[in-house]
Amino acid sequence: MCGMVGVVNASNTTEADVWKMVEAIKYRGVDEQGVKPLGRAILGHARLAVVDRENGMQPMSNTDGTVWVAFNGEIFNFVELREQLKAKGYKFKSRCDTEVLVHLWCEKGERMLEDLVGMFAFFIWDQRTETGMLARDRQGIKPCFYAPHQGGVAFASEMKAILALPGFERRVNDAALGNVFSFNYCPPPETCFEGIRHLMPGHFMRFANGRFSEPQRYWQWPIEGERVAASQQEFEAALDEAIKLQMRFDVDGGLFLSGGVDSSVIAARLVHQWNRPQVDAIGLRIEDKGFSEYTYAQDVARRLNINLTPLDIVPGNIPEIANAVVRHAEQPHGDFSFFLFYLLSRRAHEMGKIVMFTGDGPDEVMLGFRHNEQYFSEMTRANFSMRGYFDLISYTTEKDRKRMMSSGFLPHTQNALERFMQITQPWSDLEPMEQVAAYELHSLMPGNNSVKGDRMGACWSIEGRAPFLDHRVSELFARLPLNEKFYQGVGKHFLKKAATTYFDHDFVFRPKTMPTLPIGEWIKGPLHGWARDVLALPDGGRFDRNELQLMLEEHRSGMHNHTRQLRTLLMTKLWLQEFFPQH
Repeated sequence: MCGMVGVVNASNTTEADVWKMVEAIKYRGVDEQGVKPLGRAILGHARLAVVDRENGMQPMSNTDGTVWVAFNGEIFNFVELREQLKAKGYKFKSRCDTEVLVHLWCEKGERMLEDLVGMFAFFIWDQRTETGMLARDRQGIKPCFYAPHQGGVAFASEMKAILALPGFERRVNDAALGNVFSFNYCPPPETCFEGIRHLMPGHFMRFANGRFSEPQRYWQWPIEGERVAASQQEFEAALDEAIKLQMRFDVDGGLFLSGGVDSSVIAARLVHQWNRPQVDAIGLRIEDKGFSEYTYAQDVARRLNINLTPLDIVPGNIPEIANAVVRHAEQPHGDFSFFLFYLLSRRAHEMGKIVMFTGDGPDEVMLGFRHNEQYFSEMTRANFSMRGYFDLISYTTEKDRKRMMSSGFLPHTQNALERFMQITQPWSDLEPMEQVAAYELHSLMPGNNSVKGDRMGACWSIEGRAPFLDHRVSELFARLPLNEKFYQGVGKHFLKKAATTYFDHDFVFRPKTMPTLPIGEWIKGPLHGWARDVLALPDGGRFDRNELQLMLEEHRSGMHNHTRQLRTLLMTKLWLQEFFPQH
C-alpha cells in the first residue's frame, strides 16, 4: 500500500506543488515520502514499506538514472522477473518489487504489462526520450485517477491529491452525482468531481510527443468466447500459486475472516503456506440477527487452528467515524459496508498488522450476490430484460427522486438507465447472466467494491491481498461454463462445490449474508438523531430538506421502508459537507 502522484507537461507546477499532493495522501505510505523533478515530469510518492524496507525509496530509478517510476501496489512475481532481467545483464540495487518495473520498461516498453502478476498503478518516465506510461492493473485493485491541469495532466492514487494542487478548481460533477441515486455509487470512469476521471482497469496511457494518448486497453475479462471447465486440482493449483506469491512480505500480516465461503476457502489454503506463527484473523460480530456470520467464522477458526479476534460493531461507531469514512471513500457510496472495512482496518492497525488477506473477488465473476440469486431464480432467457435488472439494483425510483430532489438537481438523475445500457451494450449478445457479470466486473467492482478494501485500508496503512484476484485465478473463474457459475439458483457454484472439500455441505450452501450494517433499524432508534442532523445539512439546493425529514419519520414509524434511499442520502450529504463545505 503506497500512494503515487505526479504531473506531466503542466506549466507553472512546481516541486512544492507536488509535495502538497503527497502530503494529502501521506497516510497511504507513512514510512517514506519523496518528490523528484524530472524535466517535464514531477513525480511523488508516499511509501508503505512491505518488502525490502531499507532500500525501496521512491520515486525510484534504474542504475544510471535514466528511467524513473512512481508505483503503488505489489508486483507479486517480482522475484521471477528479477532473475530473468539479471540474466539479461540488468543490475539491481535493491530486492524490492519496484525496481523490476524500470528495468522491464527498458527491456519491453509497454509490453511489460503482459508480464506483471499483481495489483498496481504506476507512472514510468523515460528521461532519454521524454516518454512515459501511466498504467493500472487488470482488475482495478489499485486506484488511479487523472485530470487535465495547466496544459498537462495530473495523476494520483487518490483524488484528494489532485484536489490539493494549487489552482485546481474543485467543482461537483452533478451528472455523476445524480447517477449515485440509481447505482449507489458513481460508475467509472466518471467521478463526482468535475474533470477527474478513473484510469480504467486493464488500461494504460502513453505519453509521447508532449501529450498523453487516450486510454488504451491491454487486458480484458475473458467472458466471451469458449467456455473452459476446470477441475478441483486446477483451481487449487492456481489459488495456491497466488497465495505463494502474495506471501512475499517482510511485515506482520493476518486475515479478515467473515465466515462466508470466500474468506473461509482462502483460510483453508492459506494455513498450509503460512510461514509465520499461527494465523491471526479478525471477524465482525454484530448482534442484530442476519447481519453477522461470526459464529461461522469461529467454526472455521477452530477447524483450521486460526487465532480469531472478534470486532464488535455497535450503533455508536457510525457517527464516530462517518466523516472519516466519507473523506477516504472520496465519493458518495450508499454501501454501509465501507464502515465495516474501516473498522476492520483500524483493528488490524491496532494489532500491528500491515498485510491482511481477504476473500474478495468471486462474487462479481460468478454471480454470487444475493440480488443475482433472487433475480435469476425468477427469470428465463425469454422474460429477461436488462431494464428489469436495472430496476432491481436501482436505489431510488423516479417517484423517490421527484420527491427528494430540487427541480434544479432532478434532471441530473434522469440519465441513469441510459448510462447502464451504455455500460452493458458491448456484451448485449451474451447470455443474460453473462451480461450481468460483465456489468458487475466492469463497473460495480472498480466503482464500488474494490474501493472499499483499498481506501478503507489505506487510511490505516493496511494493504489487502486477495488471492482470488490474481488474474490467473479470475480468468479461470471467468471462462467457466455458465452452469458452473450459477446452478439451480446458486451463484458461485463452482467455488462452493470446491469448498465442500474443506467444510460441511450445510455450511457452504447456506443462504448468503451480505457484510453490511443494520443501518435501517439503527436510524429508527439509536441513530435517529444523527440521521436527522445529517439530512438537515446544507447541500447547495439539491434536495428538499423538508421531504427528507418526512421520509426519515415515515421510516422510523414503519409506514415505509426507506433504508436504501436514506443510506444514499446520508452519505451524499456528508460528502458534500466534507468536500464542498461552502455549499
